[in-house]
Amino acid sequence: MNKFITILTLIFSCAYGAPKTAHNAKLLEDTFILYALDAQVHQQYHQASDFFDELYKQTSKKEYLYQSLRMLEQANEVQTLLGKTISERIKFPEDQTLKRFEIIALLKKGNFGEASQKASALSEISKKAPDYLLYAESRLKLGDYRGGVLNLKKAYMLDYDDVVAERIALVQYTQLNEKNDAIKFLKEHIGTHGMSQRLGKRISSLYADSGQLNDAVIMYEQTYDTFKDVSCAEEALKIYLYQQDISKMIMLLEKSHLNEPLLLDLYIKIKVYDKASMLAQTLYERENNPLYLAQSAVFKYESASNRKDPIMVAQVMNELKKAVSDLEEPLYLNYLGYLMIDHDINVKEGMGYVRRALDKQPDSPFYIDSLAWGHYKLNECMDALRLIKQVESMIGSDEQEVKDHLKAIEQCKTKEKN
Repeated sequence: MNKFITILTLIFSCAYGAPKTAHNAKLLEDTFILYALDAQVHQQYHQASDFFDELYKQTSKKEYLYQSLRMLEQANEVQTLLGKTISERIKFPEDQTLKRFEIIALLKKGNFGEASQKASALSEISKKAPDYLLYAESRLKLGDYRGGVLNLKKAYMLDYDDVVAERIALVQYTQLNEKNDAIKFLKEHIGTHGMSQRLGKRISSLYADSGQLNDAVIMYEQTYDTFKDVSCAEEALKIYLYQQDISKMIMLLEKSHLNEPLLLDLYIKIKVYDKASMLAQTLYERENNPLYLAQSAVFKYESASNRKDPIMVAQVMNELKKAVSDLEEPLYLNYLGYLMIDHDINVKEGMGYVRRALDKQPDSPFYIDSLAWGHYKLNECMDALRLIKQVESMIGSDEQEVKDHLKAIEQCKTKEKN
């Protein structure tokens, strides 16, 4: 006991020893309680135990004794806990709370056999859930999993506690290899007593571990919907990804906002360009990343019902220009250049963007095709023909756009000869 506590103890003893100062004694008791609680809050459990122990000595109130022992348990002062408990039990041999502390100390010391004997006797007398749980713990420590489950179920039947229900299922699943029974038990508990976040996650994980992925993902989603537990949405997403169920992935990502870049990729994959454009714009506004601005512009054009709408084309073009001023990405340089060429909006400037793309990827047949189309628009038919033939030699003429450009440019050559 430190010097500060010793001084307070002396004052406390004097106050209790003088009947005329009962009021002062009550004030000192309250002061000790405050110091004890402060030590507990700051996780100074040994000091808190000393304060509560002194309160017990001066007042003989058992609640202070129990708190002192509880603080020793928190501090993991196992030997001291066991010694003090045994000492107090000599004075109060039938005190069930002291018996529990003794069993807890024995479990912490690894004396599982002795703990089991004492817990068995106590639970037979008390018929209380905490005592059944102590007995169950001692049986589990001894490897008696059936005995452990039996006593866990006795505790469970008294209050249907979620934590106990989870423990029963885990022992059945992992130790007794009663996987279906474990899942059935949790399913029945949820059906009767309602869903909890803890059990929703647990039954989902057991379904997944046993290969029942459809049941697992349903429960993960249900748990997410009820409790907004992001980890459940993440697990459901992993299953949908494994199953390659893109539509379910999209629905989950839309409601959870778990991974919006992934959602954007999925929109692009299934060519839902209107949603892709809107989401890319949202991401750009949030992160100021020019890549998202470029994507938003491209998919706005791709999803347009009328691609010849001059207002829409101008908006897309301006957004792409803004994006590529900070983003030397050949894909978007070429897209902007081809857009300007195809819509006859400053063809030479458009070809400049295409050439910038070709500087990055000089062997891209698609960028060479764009440049060929620019020469065609300027009526530079020989250059256009040379380039489109190069594209044809690289990827053939099966691509519809290449086929259309080749036909138009060959006619342009004919006109030039005439």
